Parts: sequence; C-alpha cells; structure tokens
Amino acid sequence: MRKILLLFLMASLGCVCKAVVVPVGYSNGEVAITASGYVLSSKGHVSAAVYVAPDLLATYAGNQLVGVRAGVYTNKYCDSLRVWVRKSLDGENLATGVIRRSGNGVKPVTGWNEIVFDTPYDFNDGEGFYIGYTYSQKYGDKPISIVGEPRANTSFVQLGAGKEWQDVSADGVLSIECLIDGTNMPPYDLKVISSEGMLEGPGIFSVSTRIANFGSAAATEYDLTFTAEGYNHVATCKTPIVVGKEENVMVVLENVPDGVGIDKPLTVTVTRIAGGEDVNPLNNSVQVAAKVARNVVVEEFTGTRCGWCPRGLAGMKKMRDIYGSRFVGIGLHQYNEDDPMFISDYEALPFQGAPQCMIDREVLTDPYYGSDEIDICHNIDKEIAKGAFISVFVDGEYNEAKTAVDATVKVQAYANHSGLRLALVLIADSLQGTANSWRQQNYYSQYTPSQAGADEIIAQFCKDGELGQSSFFWPFDDVALSSYKENGKYSVELGSFSNGDSKELSYTVNMPTKQALLNVIDYNKVAVIAIVLDNTGKVLNGNKYYLETTETGVRDINTDTEMNVHEVLRYTIDGRMIRTAQPGVNIIRMSDGSTKKVLIK
Repeated sequence: MRKILLLFLMASLGCVCKAVVVPVGYSNGEVAITASGYVLSSKGHVSAAVYVAPDLLATYAGNQLVGVRAGVYTNKYCDSLRVWVRKSLDGENLATGVIRRSGNGVKPVTGWNEIVFDTPYDFNDGEGFYIGYTYSQKYGDKPISIVGEPRANTSFVQLGAGKEWQDVSADGVLSIECLIDGTNMPPYDLKVISSEGMLEGPGIFSVSTRIANFGSAAATEYDLTFTAEGYNHVATCKTPIVVGKEENVMVVLENVPDGVGIDKPLTVTVTRIAGGEDVNPLNNSVQVAAKVARNVVVEEFTGTRCGWCPRGLAGMKKMRDIYGSRFVGIGLHQYNEDDPMFISDYEALPFQGAPQCMIDREVLTDPYYGSDEIDICHNIDKEIAKGAFISVFVDGEYNEAKTAVDATVKVQAYANHSGLRLALVLIADSLQGTANSWRQQNYYSQYTPSQAGADEIIAQFCKDGELGQSSFFWPFDDVALSSYKENGKYSVELGSFSNGDSKELSYTVNMPTKQALLNVIDYNKVAVIAIVLDNTGKVLNGNKYYLETTETGVRDINTDTEMNVHEVLRYTIDGRMIRTAQPGVNIIRMSDGSTKKVLIK
C-alpha cells in the first residue's frame, strides 16, 4: 500500500521543494509500537531498505525523489540517521541526506524522520530502486520499525557494516517511504484502502471506508457508489480528505435488501470527485468486509456480603447506561449463600474473587476499572468494534402460571461455523427487599474518596457519600434468576452453520422458586437472554428480550416479532456516527425506524 502525508519540511532540513512533499511507500504511514527484534547488540551501524517497484511511482513519473521518510521505533542511542537511494542493496549512494544528534537542532526522533537529499534524484518511468537508511549507535537498541502485512521482496535489514542483508518481508514492511516533489503531481488521486460494514439492524448497514488522498489537491466532495446483486446506491460525501491524509468516511445505508453485504458481496467505489478526474481509478474500489453488530455479554461475580462489590454494581450500571441494548449484563450472586439472589445452578466460570466479571467469556477483569485499571468501557468498546459473524434474536412469553418462560431463539450465520452452542438465562431488574439480607455491604464507607482513590461515581459509597454507610439498600439490576439446563449441561448444541444459514428453536426456561425472590420480582422487568458460544466456549454474540404482562397476567402482543425495539445507531447533533453516549445532544435511531433526541450531561 501507499501512503501520502502532507509535509512542511523546514528550511533547516535543506528542503528543495516549494511547499508540499508527497510520501509514497508500502507502510501506509505507520510506525511500529512494538520492537521488531532486529537489533545489533553492540556499537556499530545498522541499515534498512525497501525496494521501490516501478508501479509504486507510476503516477509520479516526471517528478523528483527529494528525500526519504524513515520511521523508527525508538531513537534511543541512535546518534545519526543517513538516508539514501541505490540501484542495489550494496550499490553506491545515488543521493543522500543525513541528520545527527549533534546537528543544528535536528536529530533523529522516535517516529517519522523526514530527511531531504543534498541533491534530488531524478527517477524514470518504469525504474525500480532501493531507498533506505543507515544509523549508528553506541549501544544495542531496536530502532527498526516493521508494520502491516507481509509483502514479498520489499524489506531488507543489514545488522552491521559489511554483513549480509536479511530479507524480513515475511514480517511485514519497513517504515520507509519516498518523498516526491515536482511540477507534474497528479491533482486528484484517491485510493480506497479498506471498507468495513456493520449490519446494525434490519435493513440498516453502516459502512466505514478508509480513503487516502495521493493527489496534490484536497478532495472536499466526492461520490461513493455501493453496489451488490440487485442493489445500487450513490452517496455524496463531504468529509474532507486533505493532501497526504487518510480519513474514515462513514455512510449509513438504509432499506438495504436482505443478504446484501453478507451472502451478496457489497462493493464501494469512488465514482466522482468534484473538481476533476481521478488519475488512477484502478485503486478506487474494494469489497466491504461485512459484520453484524455485536452485543457484549458481561457476567459479574458479586454478592450482598462482598464489601467491595458496590464498585461492581456501579460498573454494571455504567455499562447499562452507556451501551443500552448492546450491553447484555448478568449479575451472578454467588459470593454468599445467604444472599436472597444467590444462584447455584449456573455454568461454572473461573472467577477468582469479587467483584469480577467475564466479558464474552474471554476476558476476566474488574467490572468497574477494566483491564487497563482505568475504565471498563475501554474493554466494551473493543468488543463492540469486533462486530460479529453471527446474530441471535430471542423472544419469549410466560406460561399461564408465570412459573416458566417459553423462549424462541433465531440464530443467523454470516460465516461458516461449527460446534456452536446456545445458553439461555433469565434475569430481573430492580430487585429490592426490606430484610437485612438485602442490604449490600460496603467497605468503601471506611475511607474518604481521596483515601480510596475514588472518582465521583465511587465517591458516593465513601465516607460522607450519599451511600457512605457500612451497608445500604440498592435496586439490583441484571440479576441472574435461572438458566436453561439440559442433560446436565447449561448449553445446548446448535451444530454447524454455513454462511447464510439460520435456525429457529424453542426452549422452556423455568422461573426461580425461591419465595424471597418471587416476592420482589416485577414480571415486566424480567428478560430472557440468549447467548451463542463457539466450540471453545467464547461468546460470539448475545441478545435479550424483556417479557411483558398485563395486569391480568396475559402477555401483550408484540408487533416486533424478532426482537424488542432497541437502539441501533447513535449520532451527534452534527451528524457524526458514534458508538457510545457522548456529552451533548445524541440522536438515536431505534430498530423500528423511529428516532429520538437525548441530552447527555
């Protein structure tokens, strides 16, 4: 891949260009965030080079190679950085430029180093050559940056002057790019690098397309055409793509026919640029990599006698508030048996203490601070961003006595799967009793917020906080009531699916019989959860459905036959699509096509 960036090279670098230089290479503008492992362990010289194939610079014929952009993982112990162009790896330098730590304010830095040749190199159409850098070091270190996917016969490393060159192309591509300048730069050259689509709900497909500007003029208006069998849609986009930059351009497709983007490949193409023609239309099209929206299943280990579990309650509430239907929470009250919500009949999960949670039965972490010990939402964002290749919808109704729930589950595959299993759980919200056994123990009450290192949410449980007592009453949400069990297992076999396959199945899940629970259950706040697991036990996707009753105990008719009406898309007031709630006015599109505005403080 090529990457172009807008560069304003300072006079101190000896720039011979007028204003803008275009970098071209295979590394897509990336510098590694981890060391490559290619290192000279002592004082000496190290070189790295990429082969510039003729087709890479085909649209820049008639211009000049004015320097090299060298990306390094670290500048530690890197005293000098010399860039060059050669016809062979061990050939003579046809043009060179250098920066030194002892130079006039210009020295090697971590990340990109733009170094201009003393004299530009005039390359010819159809010519291939090598560009690279050589650095000297006092001690062993790892400046070499390798990124991206392997690209054969492009990347080479020499560890020590006079040593053999190693072909490292199997590891990726080196962060080395040409700097091109001249009077014949193409004005418009957009390249569609990649495109990902997310099926957000019936007929709603959000597509994020990554587009780079390889030309010398900004693209301020352009058309993206989406095509599939029996489908064609043109979207006019005004997300600016300035010279040398990449942008993710979001388009929401509505009323998309079934199968488009899944079993009917969807292609996106730049078909028009306002102001001129694209000089290289062959790179204007890619197939959209499609996924379905992912709901994140969070199972939390908790209990009323767990004094640190207020943190977990706060974390689960935070996820409910921010992610809405994308959050499928299951509170497992298993810490203490005298907890009125205690549940023993449930899949054994590898919890090590409370509060703890499992995210999609893969990540074991704190339910408030998450894996980075800052915010559980960082974990949830990563899971949602993965998307999914299987969808699950669930519906249900009480039996006449409300002692069980008859659940209907529909599973749709968007890729080939084998060994799938299905788990079903009943949960309830707003459970709150009056006996002391319902009181939540609270160790935070012993500490001030500063002593506990508490933010404003956890501070409510601390000394002098609103709930800063040794125990308090709490309306418990997402409480696991029961789970479906068959032949001693808490999940049932679904078997194999091919792309496009779907199955609809029915099960009966028993309600709990514990009177302490039944006394406080609001039957309109009970939900049935369906979870699809892969053959390793990890969650592929999940969904939940809130049951409904009338005062006479007869369930209301639900016109949405596949799922509850729920949020599928969220925008800011200026039309930007967002995945989670952000401060200000949020516009929310629901699964039934309706929209609403909410103010997030």
